[in-house]
Amino acid sequence: MRLNLALAALCLVTPLAPLAAQDRDQPDRTIDAAERRAVIDGVLDRLKQAYVFPDTAIAMERAVRARQRRGEYDHITSGRAFAESLTAHLQAVSRDLHLRVRHRAEPFPVEAEHDEPSPADRARARAFGQQVNFGFERVERLAGNVGYVEIRGFGFDTADVSEVAAAAFTFLGHTEALIIDVRRNGGGSPVMVAQVSSYLFGPDSVHLNSLYWRPANRTDDFYTRAEVPGTRYGPDKPVYVLTSRNTFSGAEEFAYNLQALKRATIVGDTTGGGAHPGGMRRVTDHFAVWLPTGRAINPITKTNWERVGVRPDVAVPSDQALRASHLAALRGLRAHATDPERQQALDRAIADLERERN
Repeated sequence: MRLNLALAALCLVTPLAPLAAQDRDQPDRTIDAAERRAVIDGVLDRLKQAYVFPDTAIAMERAVRARQRRGEYDHITSGRAFAESLTAHLQAVSRDLHLRVRHRAEPFPVEAEHDEPSPADRARARAFGQQVNFGFERVERLAGNVGYVEIRGFGFDTADVSEVAAAAFTFLGHTEALIIDVRRNGGGSPVMVAQVSSYLFGPDSVHLNSLYWRPANRTDDFYTRAEVPGTRYGPDKPVYVLTSRNTFSGAEEFAYNLQALKRATIVGDTTGGGAHPGGMRRVTDHFAVWLPTGRAINPITKTNWERVGVRPDVAVPSDQALRASHLAALRGLRAHATDPERQQALDRAIADLERERN
């Protein structure tokens, strides 16, 4: 897979909520009939050219054109409200939560040739990554020698992630079970997903996922790495992945891949249901569309989590998932413990955690 695709395609499958928050932070604009027509024409053209399912693109065009003929958009003079209205109408047909129309008072940048991020874009992305520790929010050793790591995003350059991931997994290397928390993770790049997943397997290459791209009619495959910096957690120790309704896109891929490979137990809520990667496409100076141009194809299930989400193996409210997974890990370790002192330590940890519920 070419590096520019990894950056331009799924590095943009990061949380949609921050993008929406950025839009809300900007002042609204008044729009007229000519701008509304230009936006509708531009969005529908983009969809017909590249949306992952051509038939769905045609169905969306018909639905929006019918609303346009009925005059449903004629009274909308707010740029923000118009973007929200188009988003709702497109999603009503596609049921694709990645697909969104965005409005900004500040003009959208003109797209670079071949979607290559500019040096300024790369610098901004790296500066942001440093501020959020390249997605690694918290690393701990819990009672009973159970490891815990929260990853808030997979949307960072793997070269930048490498040092942080190595430090995190080296710290966790001697724990006997691991909890990976992606409850607040809105997505990212499949390349970083594969990078992190590589720590959970051996050196032999494991096929994690494939992405089919409609514009190029091409499929890219993603595998674990033969070598990782730091300490490999390995393929044998139990792993639990925590999910919520806010777990989306690349974070869903992470959970879905591990579940399909039977490498992790998923604990929490069913996830958001977004499996169509893509990127932002400029439509006019002040409007753009986040355009899904691909779809995930898992090598085991031959499908993905679009619309249905990743269904947990242990279904509990997401705010209870950490406690539930910690208890499951402790009980699993206790069942295999043979040393009397270790058994007693695990019994105490289980009793302490159970008392917290009461």
